[in-house]
Amino acid sequence: MPESQRPVAFITGAGRGIGRAIAVDLADAGHDVALLARSTDELEDAAAACRGAGSTALALPTDVTDAAALGRALDACVEGLGGLDVLVVCAGAFDWAPVAEADPAAWDHLIDLNLRSAMHLTRLAAPHLCRSGAGSAIFIASMAGKFAYGGNAAYVATKHGLVGFAGSAFQDLRADGVKVSVICPGLVAAGAALEMPPGAADTSRFLRPDDVAHAVRFVVTSPPSVCPTEILLEPQLDPWIRG
Repeated sequence: MPESQRPVAFITGAGRGIGRAIAVDLADAGHDVALLARSTDELEDAAAACRGAGSTALALPTDVTDAAALGRALDACVEGLGGLDVLVVCAGAFDWAPVAEADPAAWDHLIDLNLRSAMHLTRLAAPHLCRSGAGSAIFIASMAGKFAYGGNAAYVATKHGLVGFAGSAFQDLRADGVKVSVICPGLVAAGAALEMPPGAADTSRFLRPDDVAHAVRFVVTSPPSVCPTEILLEPQLDPWIRG
């Protein structure tokens, strides 16, 4: 990129929680940002926070399960901000249900949102990341992508799939100088993790969205000779309450 141009980051799930924290942290680190989520109000609030850190920020309300809409948002990013250097895939959802009681339609939605959208977006973004000369593609997965848990089999399956996809994408893109990393947090004080039944866990011991943002910055700022392909983040203190 020209020396005077700021690096550009494209972040899904950026309206709140982990995605918002990543967006603001990258803005603070000197990136211009394109922010995707479904909620216009949340996106505008996140974009305002990024602008407060000195960033040019585009708020792009988008359904990431729509591959054509993803393409339009990516084009808007590249045209509006001058390129693409960092892709962060953070959009995702849970579906709490044991296998025998699960709704197949909910499974399809999780696969579309948590996995297939990441695959489509990476395919679309790869040429731009390769042209960057120092691109990064970072996927926010979960410890559920490394271990299996009962009660959310579809979520576990999509996060395992995301870990595998990221590993293969690294092999495909590494020769072009693109870092590909998957970050697997444990319980984070955001989203559905805060909806657990009272007494199930001590939420004060959960990871914070900023903890994940710091891991993203670590990948982006790591030397060109190394790629942190997989980062596992656990709360330092055990948050589970056991009888």
